[in-house]
Amino acid sequence: MSTVQGKGNSTTLSSRGVWKLEDQRPQGMDSIENTSVIESTAAFSSIPARKCLLEKIAVITGEEAELNVVKINCKLFIFNNTTQSWMERGRGTLRLNDMARSDCGTLQSRLIMRHQGSLRLILNSRLWAQMEIQKANQKNLQMTAIDLEDHSIKIFLIQASAKDTGYLYAAIHHRLIALRSFLKQKDVNQGGHHSETVLKQLIYDSCDEDDEDELIQLPKNRSEHHCYSESLKAPASLPWML
Repeated sequence: MSTVQGKGNSTTLSSRGVWKLEDQRPQGMDSIENTSVIESTAAFSSIPARKCLLEKIAVITGEEAELNVVKINCKLFIFNNTTQSWMERGRGTLRLNDMARSDCGTLQSRLIMRHQGSLRLILNSRLWAQMEIQKANQKNLQMTAIDLEDHSIKIFLIQASAKDTGYLYAAIHHRLIALRSFLKQKDVNQGGHHSETVLKQLIYDSCDEDDEDELIQLPKNRSEHHCYSESLKAPASLPWML
């Protein structure tokens, strides 16, 4: 048996060739180490935790002055004319908001959708009278809207639950009917005003023609014709018109 001395312990090689580690530290060393660990833990726990005060920042989305009518979670697809297929634009929250009324009294509304997670804007289109909308099925809604990338009118597909799709279709359809009715009434009013203006102009022209007819009536006898001819002669003080 052979022994190898080390710091605080010794290693002994038995007759069987197995190394044994023998602890030769003084008695009470374990209790001192345990006490030091407990004291360190207590000292660390007694240190008050630092509080990080964060200021509240107001998030401005541009929808503060608008009234939200419908809010649904859905997927948004856009139709690609080149490949003749639907391409997913993203998924997130779609909102139908009513904005302040315009000067002519019509209600302005818009559809706005942000991507889930990044909150990136993927749809922002106003409703207009010529906008087309139809239900492909209970869960899919097709419509025309303004594309943010090139600001052109494209075909979009909204995919949501049957209940949310029904609510959204009813709300958009109701507002489109109101816009079309207002536009039709506006055209009728403009047409009536134009007709009234034309009628007044015709009456005015007719009155002028009657006055001219009265002025150019020829005299019936020769004596009256001589007096009439003398009256048409220009005075000597006025120059002749070329």
